[in-house]
Amino acid sequence: MGAETMPLVVGIPGPTLAPAEIDVLSSVQPAGVILFRRNIVTADQVRELTHQLLELEPRPFVAIDLEGGAVNRLGPIWGELPSAARAAAAGRAAVRALGEAAGAACRSLGIHLDLAPVIDLGSPHGMIAGQERCLGDDPERVVVLARIFNEGLAAWGVRGCLKHFPGLGEVALDTHAELPVLSATAAELDRPIGVFAALSEDIPLVMVGHVVVPALGDSERPASLAPAVVQRASRLPGSPLVLSDDIEMGALASCGDLPQRVEAALAARNHGVLVCQAFERLPEIAGHLTERMGQDSSLSVRLLEMSACMGTLRRDLLHGAAAVPAPDDATVAQLWQRARAEAGLEGG
Repeated sequence: MGAETMPLVVGIPGPTLAPAEIDVLSSVQPAGVILFRRNIVTADQVRELTHQLLELEPRPFVAIDLEGGAVNRLGPIWGELPSAARAAAAGRAAVRALGEAAGAACRSLGIHLDLAPVIDLGSPHGMIAGQERCLGDDPERVVVLARIFNEGLAAWGVRGCLKHFPGLGEVALDTHAELPVLSATAAELDRPIGVFAALSEDIPLVMVGHVVVPALGDSERPASLAPAVVQRASRLPGSPLVLSDDIEMGALASCGDLPQRVEAALAARNHGVLVCQAFERLPEIAGHLTERMGQDSSLSVRLLEMSACMGTLRRDLLHGAAAVPAPDDATVAQLWQRARAEAGLEGG
């Protein structure tokens, strides 16, 4: 794809980069790299890893899932963080403290993007609420708290991402394993989508979930592969960039092999696609996209457009982080302790 990056955000195998892995990343040129627990040992080790990533050309941005509670990739370094639900129950100060703790940790380690907050509306039977990942069930309160969390991230030069469009709060199935169908009417969807619309100018990055939503115009494909749904997300106020959730999740098992899934996600006009586990298949995925660009001029134009959008995101993330001095480890530890204390966790 020439000088452009591939519109991919990819996982890497472990806590260090072997020469062969550097070669793969240099060849594929993903827009971003996402870190998981398998990549985290110590703060200095993560800094060395992100330094290696930023020596690539073009430099990728570095992302992570750091919501708090069960979704805390940095637990091996700084310990427990309260969940979004626990912080929300404690009030605005606790949510702000959670955002600042996450932002400071990311900035300290060279991470530019936190794939949070979750703004799915909580439901008694919803899986995400059961995992304490929701800020609440009232749209207005969720908007206020998500904005406060994001302000905590932004104080450290870190960006957030709204997830999971169009709202997975009512979904009882785990999309890591199964593909759910959301049977809500268009009128009923106004409520969860309204939360995204209220926040998308402040946080102009949206992740689309793997759920079939017939009321949004596609009764066959999951939202992440459905052009009608993806374009609905990209037309939110502020015209946010749109990322698909991890393309390897079990919800997409019937949607073709990985290269075909990535192509389908980009054809649906996602600006970027997450490929979180299958590092060894990245050259195959990139080769498939390059081959398809030669066969389909409209797809070629679309992929170049998406690569340009992700390149702009990459530039903005790197510049935004560079404008804020990184905190030392003691400052991060204090902020994590404050986040625990504000939420009433033992040991806070």
